[in-house]
Amino acid sequence: MPTERIERIERRTESLERRVDRIEQVVPTLATRDDLKATEERLRTHVASSIRESEERTRTHFDVVTVSLRHDIQLVAEAVATLSERER
Repeated sequence: MPTERIERIERRTESLERRVDRIEQVVPTLATRDDLKATEERLRTHVASSIRESEERTRTHFDVVTVSLRHDIQLVAEAVATLSERER
């Protein structure tokens, strides 16, 4: 084999070894399928919890609005009744 070809093969081999070394450093940091499934489950749980909390806040808010509205309607009804009595 000519020397030039051997040197080219050695350079390619060294280049491949460097690439493999870099890949070996990255691979342990990648998430596994089980990691991804666990993360997905945690996200689903978090989203469901957030939705429930939002529903509770919204329900409480509208309960307060309803009480206030009933109070306002009662005041208007009393004012109408008072005015009706004066007109008699």
